[in-house]
Amino acid sequence: MMMTGGDSNNSRWWKGAMFVTAAAFTGKVLSALYRVPYQNMAGDQGLYVYQQVYPLLGTAMITAMYGFPVALSGMIMEQGADQNPKEAEVTARAAFVLLFLLHGLLFTSLAFTSPFIASWMGDPQLAGILRQAGLVLVLVPFISMVRGYYQGLGNMQPAAVSHLTEQVIRSGAIIGFTALVVFNGFGTYAAGEAAAAASVLGAAASAGYLYVIWRRRDNPGPVFVSEVIQRVKEIGGALLVRGLLAASGAMIFLLYQWVDAFTVVRVLTGQAADAEQAKALKGIFDRGQPLLQFGTVLATSFAMTVVPLIQKEKTTEGADRSAAYAGFALRLTLFTGSAAAAGLIMIAEPVNIMLFENQAGTGALRILSAALLFSGIIMITSAVMQGHYQFILPVLFLGLGVVVKAAGNVMLLPVFGIGGAAAATVLGMAVTAGCTSISMFRIQAVRLPSGTWIVKLAASLALMVLLLAGMNAGYDLLSAGTNRLPAAGQALTATAAGVVLQAVLVKKWGLFTEEERMHLPLFHHLDSPSKSKGEEKR
Repeated sequence: MMMTGGDSNNSRWWKGAMFVTAAAFTGKVLSALYRVPYQNMAGDQGLYVYQQVYPLLGTAMITAMYGFPVALSGMIMEQGADQNPKEAEVTARAAFVLLFLLHGLLFTSLAFTSPFIASWMGDPQLAGILRQAGLVLVLVPFISMVRGYYQGLGNMQPAAVSHLTEQVIRSGAIIGFTALVVFNGFGTYAAGEAAAAASVLGAAASAGYLYVIWRRRDNPGPVFVSEVIQRVKEIGGALLVRGLLAASGAMIFLLYQWVDAFTVVRVLTGQAADAEQAKALKGIFDRGQPLLQFGTVLATSFAMTVVPLIQKEKTTEGADRSAAYAGFALRLTLFTGSAAAAGLIMIAEPVNIMLFENQAGTGALRILSAALLFSGIIMITSAVMQGHYQFILPVLFLGLGVVVKAAGNVMLLPVFGIGGAAAATVLGMAVTAGCTSISMFRIQAVRLPSGTWIVKLAASLALMVLLLAGMNAGYDLLSAGTNRLPAAGQALTATAAGVVLQAVLVKKWGLFTEEERMHLPLFHHLDSPSKSKGEEKR
């Protein structure tokens, strides 16, 4: 049975953690959604251009949200500096110095090497856009310092508000700037430059908000350079390593996008496809990225909350409750991931037409759909392992999956085209998901779902697939299905039908207990005041 409970002294921290989770959830939704109007305006080649530089932008944003601030806040609390404002500020300033040196070096290197990186990607015209996108690196040190400083003091609001500010300004500016560029007759690379500039603007807006907050903090007294230098020596390597480890779980899609950026166009061009055709195919393949990102929003957000829950129970010797939290997280991920994957496979064509105007790349999108299940498993199992202070293994397994993905691209792209790249993504994630799951089981960190539960899940998926297949057949009789409006009607009604069916089966078959359903906003509204009968006893 799921058990909750908390300490009144920690209520502020928990409220702040949920605030950050909500901000991250909203930010991921916005980040997934803006790509649709962007592709509609700039076309598949425009989407290709932006997706070539997005891994750089995304990596900077993730380390500045989930990486270095988390590491810095942890150091502030470990040193007891959260009770000593001056010590907290010394640690924060030392972190800024370290991050400024690192990102200054990265920015300078990128400024000189962008032509070589663009050539390695197979498109020299990307050099200027890469250099422009690199400006975001200059802002990461300050953003990370202020977020980590306030998180270390137990105040999560600056991190949450600054993240929302960044995402809202960035998403709006990308759409606005791209519209100006496209409607004035500029090309796809100009649209990519506009999108990169909008991303930098979003980061600058976040930094501006944090600067105002930083200026308003209580003055802890003079901080001497010698104190900062000494603290740099004390926290140097640990800050960088812990920050990168903390961010690694949120970077799974970015790492795979890095691989695609350096391999897809080069391999396709080498297989007799002309350069422009290869770029368009890469853009078509990139249509799947917002769908994958949107589909794993729930797993990502749940992973952010399950780590502190597990760690809290472990520190209070609540091993059974820790395993129960992990078991609930795993079952929820299996349920949502498998339902999303099966559903998208069934309605990939109308979804593709609804969002991107035509059905190009539907086959690759269907293959990519399986990644919704495996990516969710990776996020949850990695989070559970981190909750048990297992930090290195999840990163190693993630790296193994990336190697499999890279090898798969090289071997499968020449034979199957972008479908091969999609298969390589699924294969790489499956390897990582398998390794993290086995490791999690070995340390007995999770209460495994029962065989009865697995059968019920399989049956619910089979019913949903049959329902969607019947609806697809009906739509095929009524409409040709190649126009955008009918496709939108088909995709949206099928999605609603699948969600409602799954919600009903969750209660009817007891896939989650009544107490567990209280954590699921859609499902708990279906519950009656009395406890449902026939739920599986756990």
